[in-house]
Amino acid sequence: MRGDPAQRFPAEVPSIVSPAKAGGAPSWVLACAWPRAPWAVWMPLSFLMVALLLTSPLWLSPQPRLLGFNADTAMHLWFLNWFPYAISHGISPFQTTMATHPASVSLLWNNADLVLALLSWPLFRLLPAAPAMDLVYVLVLAASPAAMAWQLRRHVRHPSSAWLGGLLFGFSPFALSELAAGHLTWVTTATLPLAWWVGEHAWRAAREGRHRVGWGMALGGWAVVQYWVSKELLTTTVLMAVLLLLLNLRPALRAGLPLVRQLWPVAVAALALFAVLMAYPLVSQLTSGVTLMRPTVESPSANVVDLLEWLVPGYFQLMGIGPAGDLSLRYTGFLLDTDAYLGLPLLALAAYVAWRQRSQGLVRLGAGMAALAGLLSLGGHLHVAGVVTAIPLPWLLFEHLPVLAKAIPSRLTIFVVAGTACLLAAGWDLAVGHLRPRIRTVLLAVLLLPLLPSSGLMAGITGFPVYFPRVLESPALLALPRGASVLTIPIANMDNHGMAMYWQVESGFRYSQPFGYLLHPGPGGVFTVYFGPSPLARVAADMSSGDTHTRGISASSLRRQLVQMGVRALVLMPGPHLAAEEQEMRGLLGRAPELVDGAAVWLQPGT
Repeated sequence: MRGDPAQRFPAEVPSIVSPAKAGGAPSWVLACAWPRAPWAVWMPLSFLMVALLLTSPLWLSPQPRLLGFNADTAMHLWFLNWFPYAISHGISPFQTTMATHPASVSLLWNNADLVLALLSWPLFRLLPAAPAMDLVYVLVLAASPAAMAWQLRRHVRHPSSAWLGGLLFGFSPFALSELAAGHLTWVTTATLPLAWWVGEHAWRAAREGRHRVGWGMALGGWAVVQYWVSKELLTTTVLMAVLLLLLNLRPALRAGLPLVRQLWPVAVAALALFAVLMAYPLVSQLTSGVTLMRPTVESPSANVVDLLEWLVPGYFQLMGIGPAGDLSLRYTGFLLDTDAYLGLPLLALAAYVAWRQRSQGLVRLGAGMAALAGLLSLGGHLHVAGVVTAIPLPWLLFEHLPVLAKAIPSRLTIFVVAGTACLLAAGWDLAVGHLRPRIRTVLLAVLLLPLLPSSGLMAGITGFPVYFPRVLESPALLALPRGASVLTIPIANMDNHGMAMYWQVESGFRYSQPFGYLLHPGPGGVFTVYFGPSPLARVAADMSSGDTHTRGISASSLRRQLVQMGVRALVLMPGPHLAAEEQEMRGLLGRAPELVDGAAVWLQPGT
C-alpha cells in the first residue's frame, strides 16, 4: 500500500504500510531534544541506555553479581555455556547427564536457547561468566523495544510515536518482572515484532503472487528461531495469529478457494523448512515420554491474570504502596508471572484510540491483539482479588488441548502489552499533531509514571553476589577424571540462587553433578526441578536449606546410593553450618573428611 502511513487499511487484510519518510530524530521525545542523528542510530542506543540504567547496580557492585531473584539466572547461564561446550566437544547438546548424573535429561523440555547460546558464545569467551550473563540480559532487554519500535515506525508518522510504543513493549511491568525473575526466555521478546514483520510480508507475497516461497521460508525460519528461544511463545504466537486472522479477515475468508490458492505456497514453504530443520529435535522431544496434555512445572489454573491486575498498581510498581501493593500479594500464582499492570490512564487512552481511529489498520491490530490476549490471560475461570470464581472463560477451550495445555495464561500478557504499544504509538501520533508540547509532557507523565518499578522489583534486578570456591580447583579434585561426578553441598536450589550451577560453569564443566537445577521427568510425565525422595537427595536438600539433622536416614542406604550414582567426591562448602554438617556427614559416611581450602571433602564417599 502506498502513501501516508496513517491511511486506513482495507478491512479484509492486515496491510503492509510503506515506511514513513526517512528523517532525523524527532525534536521532542520525553520532553528532551534529541541530537540530530539517524533513526537507526539513536533509537537502539536510547533503549540500550535505559537498559544499562536499570541494571546499573550490577555494574557498580565491587563483587560479581548475577541478575535475578532466584535460580533461573544460573540455569540460563548453564544453558548458554553448555551448548557451545557440547558442540565444541562433539557431544549431543540436547541430552545430558552433566547436571543430573547419572540420569540423562532432555534439554528440549528445558528453556534452553540454542540461538542465543551461539550468539553469546564470543561474549563468554571474552568476559567472566557473571558479567557476560548480565550483559546478555541487558542486550536482549534493549533489543525487544528496538525491534518493536522499528516495526511501528513503518506504521506511524512520527519517530517519537514508534519510540514510545517500543518503550512500553520492552520496559512494561510484565517485562521488568520477568527480568527480575531472571526469565531470559521472556525477556528475549524481540522475536515477536519480528514475527509481525515477517507475517506482514508473507501475507502480501501471498496476495500479490510474488516471492511466495521466499517469504514462506522466512516464516519457517522465524518459527525455527522462536522454537529455540521459547517453545511456549511459539505456540501462543501461532494461536494469536490464527485468532486475529479469524477476527479481522472475515471478508477475505469468504473468498474461500481463491484465498487458499494464494496462501498454500507460503504455508507449504514455511512448514517444509521447519520440518527439515527441526525433524531431529522434534522427534527427540515428542518421543521423550512427556505428555503434551499436562502443564510443565506451573499450574495454568493458578498462573492467570487477576481482573484487578490491569488497574491496581502492585508490589512491583512505585505507586503500589500500602493496600494496593498488598492486594497483589493475594493474586494466585507466582508473583513474578502475575504483573500485568498497565494502569487506568494508559488503558483509557488505548480505549479512546481504539474507538477514535478504529478504521486504521495499526489500531485494529493493536486493539484486537490486546482484547483477545487479555481475555485469554484471565485463565479458565475468572479471578478477582485472589478469589477464584466459578465464572467460565474462553481459555477453558484451550487449556486441555495438546501443547497449549503447557502454556501459562498469565504470559499472554506479552500480547496485551504489544497491542497496547500499537495503540500508544497511534495515539501519540494523534497527540503530536493536536497537542502542545507542554500538554504532551503532562500526558506522558500521567501515562508512564505509574509504570515505574518499585524498590522491590529493583532488588531482583540488582541480583545476588556470586563466588567460586577455591576447593573446586584444589589438587584433590583436579586429580579426578574429567566428567567425574562431584556432589557439592549446598546443591542448587531457589534459596541459594542455583549457585552450584554457576560453579559448574566456572569450572568449565570439568565435573558432573547429581542434583543440578534442571527440569527433569517427574511423576505423571510432568517436568520438575525437584528430585524424588531418596536418602542422598534428602540429606543434600536438607543441608542445603540449613537443616543439619538427618533423622531417620540409613547410613548404609546413603552410602549404597553414593556408589550406585557414581559419586567420586562429596564436598561440604564453607558456610555457617559447616561444623555441624561435617559432624553429621561423618556419622553417615563412617569416616572423617579431608579439609581442603576451608571445605570438607570425602573422596569415594560411598566406600
